[in-house]
Amino acid sequence: MELKIIASLIKQKNFSAAKVGLLELISKKINLENDFKNIYFTLSQVCIQLNQLNESKKYLAKHLEINPKDCEALLYLATLQLKTRDIENTEKIYKKILSIDKNYLPAIVNLAIFYEGTGKIDRALKYYEAARELEPNNLNFYYNLIRINSDYLSDKRINFIKELIKNETLTEKDKYLANLILSQNYEKKKDYKNEIKFLKLSQDDFLKYNADKRSHEYWLNIIPYYYRRFTYKENNKNFIKKIKPIFIVGLPRSGSTITEMMLSTSKTHKNVLGESSLFNFSFINLYNEKLFQKPKKSEIEIDIDLITEKILSNLKNYNISNSEESIFIDKSLENFFYIDLIIKIFPNAKFVITERNIIDNIIGIYKKVLLDIPWAHNISEIIQFVDNYKIIINFYKKKYKKNIKIIKLDDLQNFNKIEVEDLFNFCGLEFNNKYFEFQKKNLYVENASNIQIRKEAFKFQSNKYKKYYHLLKGYEKKYSWIQI
Repeated sequence: MELKIIASLIKQKNFSAAKVGLLELISKKINLENDFKNIYFTLSQVCIQLNQLNESKKYLAKHLEINPKDCEALLYLATLQLKTRDIENTEKIYKKILSIDKNYLPAIVNLAIFYEGTGKIDRALKYYEAARELEPNNLNFYYNLIRINSDYLSDKRINFIKELIKNETLTEKDKYLANLILSQNYEKKKDYKNEIKFLKLSQDDFLKYNADKRSHEYWLNIIPYYYRRFTYKENNKNFIKKIKPIFIVGLPRSGSTITEMMLSTSKTHKNVLGESSLFNFSFINLYNEKLFQKPKKSEIEIDIDLITEKILSNLKNYNISNSEESIFIDKSLENFFYIDLIIKIFPNAKFVITERNIIDNIIGIYKKVLLDIPWAHNISEIIQFVDNYKIIINFYKKKYKKNIKIIKLDDLQNFNKIEVEDLFNFCGLEFNNKYFEFQKKNLYVENASNIQIRKEAFKFQSNKYKKYYHLLKGYEKKYSWIQI
């Protein structure tokens, strides 16, 4: 197959056929160093599209044998190592890139993110600062530096940001960052009125110029409509009984990260997948068109065999196979929408639902500016999502009592040993008396709670958001569960 035909297949998103064509070319022992120098790199990118991450890593390694100083390929390899939780090799690859080109900005930024995710805050600050020096007008770096070290917020830097706004040098996509930094400055000065004023400007700008509109529609209006309107085409042979997954689900800012890190201290062998989005990825990949049809259908039939095949394929990226007994922990919070589907595939699945004071939870979501969550940028939509969450969780708590456990943030933050030990037992994990030393684990955490929970004496303050409760005024008329 000729390269131009393969290029056409890739353009048509026929990645399976493109992979076959590329492998055929390689099997002919063509001169890779000259005419087809990047063929393995192209093959690795095709494998990423097919979500065959281990194969992609293998072909990137072959590409790097021919092109050892290809920083872009090395960056892809590091990203894949991190995604498949090979943390030690991730750091080595980023450092190798910087030994080739010390000013290669993507590696500098990713290394800063990596160190932040593994709790090495001093190193993260060093690399974010190096990135800022290379691009002094890039507010992403200012924001990250302020986010992990509030002392970085100075009058000099605030004046610099105000000048950027005044001179209209910011792109529409970056306006939210300027207002967010100003909001945090007012919070630091305890000027809560201006804090909320600029936070709202920031959230509105993010929603307008950055949020994924399709994803926004899905989480607020589509999956809440369909979760009880799915019918299932089942084949009992495909039940995955050897794998015993633990799904941590619920709302952001509810204690899910500390739950994950506590459970990760168990000596029981397990894989910790983080926020893998295994089910959401597989489900959307297969049923995207049907879900977004207008008008909505009364029901959609789900083929369990197809989903199971996708899930098992995705689990291979983490070296998990249904041929042997295994446990994994997945912290994709959105999985509460898919509890029926998950139990049909994993009959031994356990669900840990993390909860806290619901009003504090809403304010915590709004104030944190969660960039990966499209519904989290105005109070009305957060409340709409939370209302759907409460309805769905109450439904499943009655339907699957034995599969679900609620854990309260108060019990976690106070290290309530009885409740925590009960949580380990529910999950089928050996209890570790040193569960509170999770801060010392070299676990990569990729969410907004990472810095707070890494602190040796961290504490979630009850009623810390009381001064913001007025933001929910008026909503209690529509939602009886809102009690201010």
